Amino acid sequence: MEASEVAVLGERWRIAEREPRGATPAYDLDWLSGPAGGTYGFTVGGGRLTREQLIAEATALVEGFSEPGGIGEDFAGFVPARFRGEGPDGQPAPGRG
Repeated sequence: MEASEVAVLGERWRIAEREPRGATPAYDLDWLSGPAGGTYGFTVGGGRLTREQLIAEATALVEGFSEPGGIGEDFAGFVPARFRGEGPDGQPAPGRG
């Protein structure tokens, strides 16, 4: 799988596959428009995943980010795009600007 960028709930993500020799693949999901200047992300592995499954992983993180007890509490000041009214490119969402 080539590294690619996707939009999830108004947030930009880069998804890249790593397949070490003789090991199952791992996928790096980098939240490009996320907290910590776009350096925050996570890795999933354990078997081959489809693009749809990887997008579902990113969606789950964005949805849970601002929930009580969510990791958003570790990033004071960061507000996800869906609460800022922005699209994936950082511009106002249609009808909001």
